[in-house]
Amino acid sequence: MNNLPRIKSYKLLYKNVLRLKVNPLNNNKFLKLTEYEIPKRVSQKINGKIISKTIYLKRYKEIGRLNKKKWKTFIRRLEKANHFFRKYKPYTINNYSSTKFASPGNSFKKRFKNDLLTKKTFNYFYGGLKRKYLKKQMTSIYNSKQIKNTQNICIELFESRLDSVLKRAKFCSTIKDARQLITHKHVKVNKQIETNYSCILKQGDLIEIDTKSKKIVKTKLNNLFKEHFNKVLWTPVPNYLIINYKTLSIIFGNIQNFNFSSLFNFQNDTNKAIDSYFRN
Repeated sequence: MNNLPRIKSYKLLYKNVLRLKVNPLNNNKFLKLTEYEIPKRVSQKINGKIISKTIYLKRYKEIGRLNKKKWKTFIRRLEKANHFFRKYKPYTINNYSSTKFASPGNSFKKRFKNDLLTKKTFNYFYGGLKRKYLKKQMTSIYNSKQIKNTQNICIELFESRLDSVLKRAKFCSTIKDARQLITHKHVKVNKQIETNYSCILKQGDLIEIDTKSKKIVKTKLNNLFKEHFNKVLWTPVPNYLIINYKTLSIIFGNIQNFNFSSLFNFQNDTNKAIDSYFRN
């Protein structure tokens, strides 16, 4: 019995976001969409008489799925952040400033914690990438000699990945699902099957779903639209992707100088993530 190899257990990815106070995965694990009705009095003039009646308007809201005590604060924060006027408000990714002087709110311990949370949030937003891969990419971005905003270089790079493109095109509900499709040989790039989900796409590349696999993607899309149609409608599909949903094909367009604010439903300082991965 002692000679048996020890099985390494991994914590489910959605359980790692408990300390982040946001849901960068933007999946359906935490909230479910429910329908409710609100009464409204309507007056109408018929044959000279004013007749009033009550009609019921359909409305939708998101409520928590998880009932355990440890999730209560997190779920309450998510429900509050998912109100219409907050959820559909894009966050700017370029305007961040912080003082370099020490203070109780800017101590070394506080900055270390904030840097760590920023790194984790960025990592989970792109499906939980390996630290070695992130360190390599962030170092190349940090040392880039291009006269350009490093934030834009970083986001353009990660949004050009094959798994990110499938997620943005709504072919998959999560980046994990996109990776599964790719590794199981369901996706073609320029007419050839691609199994590397970290493949960086270039302008003009053609992404297609294999003919035998189209039914799988269409079924997933239909199920997602029935269960959580707001995840399909928001965030909007970026306009650098030219998509044909009948043939399930994508042409990757010009991603440079695109405003990525609508993709982020939380505040995250990308410059801080680049700097932290470069130095640690």
